[in-house]
Amino acid sequence: MSAPYNPPKSGEDFQIRIALQDMATPGSFKANPTIAAGDFKVDIDGAGFNNLTTTPSVSPASGIAVLLTLSAAEMTGGVISIQGIDQTSPKEWADFFMSIPTT
Repeated sequence: MSAPYNPPKSGEDFQIRIALQDMATPGSFKANPTIAAGDFKVDIDGAGFNNLTTTPSVSPASGIAVLLTLSAAEMTGGVISIQGIDQTSPKEWADFFMSIPTT
């Protein structure tokens, strides 16, 4: 893994931690959210969303921080967008979206 991650660079792997809102308790973060393959997808420069290569994980364990890891191949663009949509019903955590401009 390369570091530092600031600024995010095109063609280099990238990691960031996020927190997800608890659907059962709006305004609170979800502790130890369940994340399945396909919940998080990446888009490179508007080409369409595909599953992340690495399924995000709670890190450190049993906390609220979710570690997103993008490979160098997933970072080959000027704008990398990530969406997270819980596939369970009812949803455990709220939908998530972020864009990462690269240098």
